[in-house]
This record gives sequence, structure tokens and C-alpha cells, in this order.
Amino acid sequence: MKTIFFSLILLCLFSGAFAQKATIKGKVTDSLNTQALELSTVAVVDLKDTSLIAYTLSKKNGDFELQRLPVDKQVRLVISYAGYQNYIHNFNFKKGDIIDLGNVTLSSKMLKEVVVRAERVPVKVKKDTIEFDAAAFKTRPNAAVEELLKKLPGVQIDGDGTITVNGKQVSKLLIDGKQFFGSDPKIATKNLDAAIVAQVQVYDDRENDPDHLVSETQVQKIINIKLKKAIKKSVFGKVFGGLGSRDRYEAGGLFNMFRDTLQVSLIGLSNNLNHTAFSRDELNAEGGFDRSGGNTSFNGGRNWGGGIEKITSGGFNLNQNYGEKLKLNLQYFYTQRNNKIESANFQQQFLKDTTLLTRASSSRYANNHTHTISGLVEWKPDTIRNLRYNPSLSYNSNNSSSSSLGNTSNNFDMPVNKSVSGSVGDGHSTQFNQSFYFHKRSKNKSKESFTISHNLSINPNHNNNFNNNDVVNYQRPELSDSLHRLSTRTSNNASGNLDFSYRYPLTKKLIVDVITSGIYNKTSDQVFTFDRKTGGFDSLLTNQSSDLKRDLWTENIKPGITYQLNKNTQIIAGLNTQWQQINNNFATSRLVQNYFFLLPTIRIEAYGIFLSYERRVNQPGVSNLQPITIVYSPLYSYTGNPNLRPGISNTYYFNFFKYFNNSQLGIYSYGNISSQKNMAISQQTIRSDGVQNSTTVNRDGRPSYNFSVGVSKGFKKIKDWQLGTSANFYGNYYQNLNLLNNVEGWQNTVAYGLRENINVNWKDVIDLNTAVGFNQSNSKYHYDDFRSIRVATYNISNSLVVRFPKKIIWETRQDFNYNSQVAAGFKKGVDVVSSSLALQMLKKDRGELKLSVYDLFNQNVSVYRYINTNSVNDVQNNTLKRYFLITYSVKFNKLSTK
Repeated sequence: MKTIFFSLILLCLFSGAFAQKATIKGKVTDSLNTQALELSTVAVVDLKDTSLIAYTLSKKNGDFELQRLPVDKQVRLVISYAGYQNYIHNFNFKKGDIIDLGNVTLSSKMLKEVVVRAERVPVKVKKDTIEFDAAAFKTRPNAAVEELLKKLPGVQIDGDGTITVNGKQVSKLLIDGKQFFGSDPKIATKNLDAAIVAQVQVYDDRENDPDHLVSETQVQKIINIKLKKAIKKSVFGKVFGGLGSRDRYEAGGLFNMFRDTLQVSLIGLSNNLNHTAFSRDELNAEGGFDRSGGNTSFNGGRNWGGGIEKITSGGFNLNQNYGEKLKLNLQYFYTQRNNKIESANFQQQFLKDTTLLTRASSSRYANNHTHTISGLVEWKPDTIRNLRYNPSLSYNSNNSSSSSLGNTSNNFDMPVNKSVSGSVGDGHSTQFNQSFYFHKRSKNKSKESFTISHNLSINPNHNNNFNNNDVVNYQRPELSDSLHRLSTRTSNNASGNLDFSYRYPLTKKLIVDVITSGIYNKTSDQVFTFDRKTGGFDSLLTNQSSDLKRDLWTENIKPGITYQLNKNTQIIAGLNTQWQQINNNFATSRLVQNYFFLLPTIRIEAYGIFLSYERRVNQPGVSNLQPITIVYSPLYSYTGNPNLRPGISNTYYFNFFKYFNNSQLGIYSYGNISSQKNMAISQQTIRSDGVQNSTTVNRDGRPSYNFSVGVSKGFKKIKDWQLGTSANFYGNYYQNLNLLNNVEGWQNTVAYGLRENINVNWKDVIDLNTAVGFNQSNSKYHYDDFRSIRVATYNISNSLVVRFPKKIIWETRQDFNYNSQVAAGFKKGVDVVSSSLALQMLKKDRGELKLSVYDLFNQNVSVYRYINTNSVNDVQNNTLKRYFLITYSVKFNKLSTK
């Protein structure tokens, strides 16, 4: 709360600083017919260096107003509209000036080309695209694109590198219209120099939504970096290597080549620092990988969940454009991961007047090898047709070993049971995926379109697992046992669909559409468990084996309408008629099911408000339906239920989004109410000696509620200071039905949280980001004891970058997490402070020598608490502790204008 109070003080101070500024307003109209020109760009720039000070867009009636403009400073007002001559006027405002320009008329006669070049327009709006001129935003030498983006009005970059524009998240960043750096924008922003950028374009991500069916409140943004025309060829990247204490190391290299329409990327890296990228902030795909969509080949990221991981990986990516119509992509990637996790767990399990207390420890080692090759073919023969085909093939092999020890007692200080187990396993899997998409617009009729889409996935797997499990039951000694078993599992999953969609406008306001689809899912899962009797695993255990097969056919026909009441209001409604035919085959029986469903949907949008309703079907898994009991261990078994029915969910959604360009203020809210009929509920029987059996049954659920409210605010630059802030508050309420030992009771949970971010920048020398968060969950069990459980956590994150003179950079980051409810023996507060000092060298600061320390006070530990049906669990995992690291990196960037 102190941070929130501090941010409010900052807002007041900055608001006060603006109080004596100037205001300019007016109305933009056409010089011939005096009609208002909506969405005209009104910008104020510094006359000295042409850097942008503020901008806004004219309203529907042509009115505009810019407030809090600087005084006693030469500025230039530029008003522009596509296809019209610019209006340009210089001002030197005085304190308290309110200047009304009245009607500002623009002529449709374009300026001569030489004059257009002389009068640079810092911001342009072309339909749904905003284009910023990079020259209007001054950056320091050798600055990365990230620094340029931070200066654009409406753009915010969080401490983790997430980019939002006008309050909406950026889904991808393109280079000259190509996915040059994959789907993760952070890689482009941190590796590309701002000096080679000509313009920055921002527009809605409608790649898979050409008919604009996604709501304006939900659509994400795309940033397109347009390079300077003079740059025809470029080669850039970096290499690095580092050694540290506790045998820590990192090494890697990144190479990118740009040759007009050809782009090649090579990457290789290895480290045991629990991260998969080139620096502490770059946590995802490097060097243009993942351009083909998805995240199948390079699914990295810092391992926050505990454990110590070593990763070695590398691959290549090739992008080639053939003219403006055809784009090809090919990529291959190999990744090896070694992970070791050591865990301690304390569980409190409540059974009326008895509480089972289990303390367990475990260790696990896993080794994975993954090969992935994928591609993309995109063809746009003209402006009305678009085709994309994206295949991928992945092969994974793995081996692992684990061991665990557990002791259970009760609240009467009586021992209940003890278990010691160990396992060794290996396996392999193959996954093939392909997607096809074709869209065609009508050449003669607006809003008429035809779409074909197809997806196919084939995923065979095989695993072997050797298990040793020794169980001592102190209350019932006859149940004590020593087990030595081999389990082999072979599964084959395949799914495919073919969809057709046709839209036709009956009138200017009414559009009808029909969507038909056929879906096929095939599941095969065989588990054979053998017991060791005569020295080998030769005794088949039928009560731990299963042979499951499912064939599921689904046909959908969904007619719908879109009715446009006015420019800002529309209603979209549809009724999906769905048929399902299911063949479930078990080892000794067969279950055939046929269903018919009516699934309505409706959506209303008006002035930034989004309301919708939809109904969905959830089929139970085939393993839940098998009419046998699987005995996994002397302590746990599961009984299938062939009488399970499909669940029906009904969900109501609410969204609101509004962004004010002039004040850089964004407001959003989200909420939903959901209920379910025939939801799948786990029914448990737990004896006082810890032996458990569970099955799945149908019950009707109760409504759950979720909501989130957020606000973001950016401030115009005050001399050398730049400030931005955002806050988010969320809450949810849900009720879970718990079935335990023939007693039914509802678990009511109320959870809520708050998070606030503040970022401050001074002359690009000091960059400070602060975030504070609070989360609380209150659960009440409506059983005999009406027990209540509260879990509250607090977290603070601070990052500071100081760029000293003489090429010295100091970085510090703090992550503090506190949970007062964890059990005794577990750490409640974890404060991880990391810092580094870097010296830049070589020409254009391309070289860097960095000394860094991770977890300066040696406090890092992974601790968390979670709540189950009738239990509270506290978990602590091993993770990286303090280490020192010296790293040397060299960037290279060769540009050619020939």
C-alpha cells in the first residue's frame, strides 16, 4: 500500500506541474465542402529538433484539443489528413494560454513532393494504421529499438519486456512486413539498432480475422518496423561467453543476415542458469525462430518453478520472399534439457475429527532431447485471396529417474503409514501438425467472403517405467507391501477438422453467415503393468492395466447473423447445431454414445462495451468411463464410471476498453459469469489409515464470477523526465462441490488481488521500474466443521538501470515474495536481489564486459501453497542460489547501402 500511496503522490505532483501549461484547440474541415475530417492527426513538435511533444486525433465532428503544452518554447503545430495538404503553424505559448484556432481547413490538393519531404509529419493515421516517423523521436547512439518504442506516445514496455500500445498488448513485431524475429517482440526490440529504423507502424492483428469477427475490445496489436530504404543488406548478431562460481557458465551466438527478401538466422547456446536466451530479460525464442507460428520448437523461459536446469540448443531459420505474393519459411531446432528437482512437501488432510499430516521429500532427474522442423507457405496472389499452409514435425526422447520418501501421522500423534518409492523411465514421442487456411473476399460485393480451414494433429507416444514401492501401514499391517513393477504405455492420438464458412451481406446493415465443420478425434491408450515374480517382469496385473480406444465424430452447422445498428454498435448471433457420435472401446466392453446439442451464441458491441453469451459441451475423458478399478498402489486406486454424461457450460462475458489519445489514459474491465450442468466431480473415499479411492460423478455446479479492472496512464515528457503507470485489480468467486466419504459439501472461495506498476525515465540515463502486488484467497468448507483457510501473498519487484558516463552501466533487480501462511519449517519471505556492472568498449560500444551477481543475499528458494478438496499443501523446491558471473559479449552489425 505504501507503493500505491507513493504513486498517487507522483501523479499529483506531475498533474501540478502541468497546471500552468498551454492549450490549443480547433476544428478540422474540408476546404471545399466544410465537412468535418474525423481522425485527422494533430501534432505539436519541438521546432529545434523536430521531436514530437504531443499529438491527438480529431473527433467525429472534427474537433480537437491539446492540453498541457510547454510554454516559452518554439513549437510547431502540424495537422494532416491522408490526401490533403498539411496545415503548419509555429507557436511560442505563454503560461495559461488557451488558443482557439476555430475552423482549420485542409485542401485536397497535395503539396509538391519536394515540399512533403521538407515538412516531415511525425505521426500519420491511415485507416486503422498509426505511423510514427522515427526521426521525430531522438535516441542515444547505439540505442536498441526498445528505447525508440518507449518514446512513442501510447506505447508502454513493462519490466518483463511486454509491449502494449494504447492499452492493448502487442502480439507480434514485424520487420518490413515479415516476421523477422518470430512471435516474441522482445527479441527484435533488444537486438535491432534504432538507427536503421525509418517508421514504426501500429495496426490491429487481423491476420486470422479478415472479416473482423474478433471484438475491438479483444483484438491485439502488431508493430511493423520499416527500415530505411538506403539499407539494402545487413548482417548482425552477437556472441557471448561467461564463467562463474558454483560451476555456473553460459555461452552462445546469434547470427542474422538480411538480403532484401532473404533472411537467415543461426543460433546456438548452452548454460546451467535456468534460462534459455541471450540475456536475463530475453526469455523466449531468439533470432527469428517461431516465425511459422506456435511455440513448438523453442519453448523456453526461465524455470521459476524450482530445480536447476542445464540447456544446450541450436538451430537455423530461413525466410524467403518471392515477390510480393509468395513467402516461404523453414526452420529446424534441437534442444537438450537436463533438470534436477528436489522437493519437500507438507500436506494437511482433513477428515472430520482426524487430520492426516504427511511430510514427504523427493528428487527427480530428467533428460530430454527434442528435434523440430517446421515451415510456412503463404501466398497472396491478389488483394482478395490469401492462403497459408503450416506443417511441423517434432521428435522427443526422454529418460528420467526419481525417488521419494513419505511419512504420515495424524493429529493424535499416531503414525499412519510410511512409503519409500523409486522409479526409472524412458520414452519417445512424435508429433506431426499441419494447418491450412484459405480466405477469399468477393471482388464485386463488399463484406462477402468464403473461408476454408483445416487442422491435423498426429501424436504417437511410448513410455516404459520401472517402479519400486515399499509401503508400511502401521494401522493395518496386512496392507503393507513391497512392489516391483514395470509399466509400458503406448498411446496414439489423432485429430483433424475441416471447416467451411460463407458470409453474405443481405443489406448494408445485415450480414448472414453459415459455418459448417467436421471434426474427427481418435484416441488409443494401452497400459500394461507387470509384477516381478521369478526374477523377471512376467506377471500381468489386469487391475493395473487398461486398453482404451475412442473414436469421436462431430458435425457442426452454425447459421448466424451480424446486424450493424450504426458505426459503433452491432449484434452478432448464431445457433450451432452439433451432432456427436462416440465409440468407446475398453478391454472387456464397448460403449456407444450419440448426442445432439443446440449451442447458441450472441454478442453485442457498442462504444467500447462488449457483452456476449455462449454455451459449450465438455465430454468426459475415455479413461473416466472405463468400468474397472485401477489399483495404482496400496494407497491409491481409481474406479471408472461409464454412466458419466457430458457437461454443459453457460458463460456470460463482459468487456470494456477505452483509450484517450490526448491524455494517454487507458481504461479496461473484464468479467464473466459461468455455470455448468453435469460437471465432472471427483468423489473420494479416504480412510483414516490414508488409503484412498476416487471416482468421477456428475453434479450440477453453481455459478462462478470473475472480474478484472485496470487503468494505464502515460504522461507527456516534462523536460528530461518521462513517467508512466498502470494498475490492475481482479477478483473471483467460485464454488466447488467436494464429495468426501459420502458427505457432500461446497467449498466457497473468494480471491482478489491488486498490482501496480510505475516506470520513470530521466534523460535515458536512469530507468526505474517498480511493481507491487497483493493476492489473497479465502476458502470456506461447508462440512461439519465449517473450516476456513486463508492464503495471502505479497510481492514487490524493482529494477534500476543507471548509465554512468564513460560507458559504465549498472543494473539492479529485486524480487520480493512473502507468504505468511506457509507451514512451519518453510521460508515465508524470499528476497532475491541481483546486480551487474558492465563496461562498454570497442567501436560504437559493440563490446561489453559484465560482472554480475545473482541472488546477492543468498535467499532464493521456491515456496508456494495450494489448496485441494480437503487438504492444504506447502511445497518447497530447490533452485539457483547465489553465484557470480563474468561475461564478455560482442555485438556485430554490418550495414551496406550498395
